[in-house]
Amino acid sequence: MDSPSILEKVISSKKSSEIEQFHPSEVVSALFKNLLPREEDVLRRRFGLGGRPEETLEQIGEAYKVTRERIRQIESTAVKKLKKIRNFVDTIGPVENTISSVLEQHGGIMDEELLLRYVLQVAGDNEQNRRAVHFILQELLDSKFRKIKENKRYRSSWQLRSISLHLLDETIEKIIAVIREIGKPIIFSDLMNKVIQDPFFTEHQHQLTEDTIHAYLEVSQHIGKNPYGEYGLVEWGSITPRRMNDKIYLVLKKRGKPMHFSEITAMINDMNFDHRKAYPPTVHNELILNKEYVLIGRGIYALKEWGYRSGVVADVISDVLHKAERPMSRAEIVAKVLEQRIVKKNTIYLALTDKSRFTKNANGLYVVAENTV
Repeated sequence: MDSPSILEKVISSKKSSEIEQFHPSEVVSALFKNLLPREEDVLRRRFGLGGRPEETLEQIGEAYKVTRERIRQIESTAVKKLKKIRNFVDTIGPVENTISSVLEQHGGIMDEELLLRYVLQVAGDNEQNRRAVHFILQELLDSKFRKIKENKRYRSSWQLRSISLHLLDETIEKIIAVIREIGKPIIFSDLMNKVIQDPFFTEHQHQLTEDTIHAYLEVSQHIGKNPYGEYGLVEWGSITPRRMNDKIYLVLKKRGKPMHFSEITAMINDMNFDHRKAYPPTVHNELILNKEYVLIGRGIYALKEWGYRSGVVADVISDVLHKAERPMSRAEIVAKVLEQRIVKKNTIYLALTDKSRFTKNANGLYVVAENTV
């Protein structure tokens, strides 16, 4: 990619400065100084601000011995009062500018979780600040920003009202097609390398930056990310592991080497895929029943797709000799078998004494017995 231009560096510096000055809880507190004590208390209770738990209209009404409708009126009046105070624009401006800038950088729409993590990276990503941001967006800046509730197409997100969702929908459709063609989980950088080769993305390259595509991936309900940061379709077990077999496969695939079933169990529980605890006997039973896993040592399993052969040591020796297509010394055979099995050398020596399967030629090298060919 080309080096950033001076203008891009200036813009990036400006955005960093805006993030550094982004303190939503302080903004809310400053605005609330313009309210009557009861108005402030109702808003803090209603939206869980200032460390208070969020309460319903009924709960607040009971505390004040009034109806829920009266609390609703106080809430509405207080919000309107905040919007009309003399210094409202100056006070809320930095927050509005920061959120607008971040959304524009990400194509005008972001998953709520991603947006909050992004804008709160300096102020502190805590519940107090999150609630303050939500209150500001939903009640004070609702004319500029729109909340998209979670549905079949999108995750819970925030959108600039000035942008259309048409490009988002078209982009997600194209990315899904690319992912289907790849057919397996993929990290973001590799996905980007595939995506930019599509004519659609070439046509919209100025709009579809890396930040925008990343935001769109996070918004889509059809695209998911597994615990290892790889993207794919949510219907894939390797992205949304639901069955025990999905979890075992994902753990082994990520570790990239054979593991004992107890170690696999521990890693599944550490990853906390779905808050359901895994137990060693359950994991071991799954490993035994599925042909995609190969037992290579005492309780140690590998993925068959890594090239491991199922069967006892003698079967592995036969496979080694067939692949070599030549007689082999005992040392050579042992070295090759140990690539496939975690066993003692004496176990391999013992298997080689089975004359119904292996014999020695005139040079003392091992070959497969003729009656086993």
